[in-house]
Amino acid sequence: MSRIIELAERIVYRAKLKFLEEAALAGIADAEGLALAPLCPPSRVIQVVSYHGLHLGRVRQEREGGWIAVVKGAAHSTGPYEDARAAAESLYVQCILTPPREISRED
Repeated sequence: MSRIIELAERIVYRAKLKFLEEAALAGIADAEGLALAPLCPPSRVIQVVSYHGLHLGRVRQEREGGWIAVVKGAAHSTGPYEDARAAAESLYVQCILTPPREISRED
């Protein structure tokens, strides 16, 4: 029974993250160029990153103070970076090096 509860909790947690991510992206949907929005306002520890409205991934501040970048749909991260902007720029570079068929607005 506890495995079922754990699975249910993970499903709810992922759904909450998806909702927060979509809300953050909606706030920067019309932004030109590289844009960042906090996943959970007012905290800026985790930010969603887009480029001309295209969702690239997230950047996150580590406890040590550096920032890491995670491409949307990827399990690995890159970093550390000095600040959120540098991590976001890294996401952009990673995404332009990815074949276009692997990145879409529907994901």
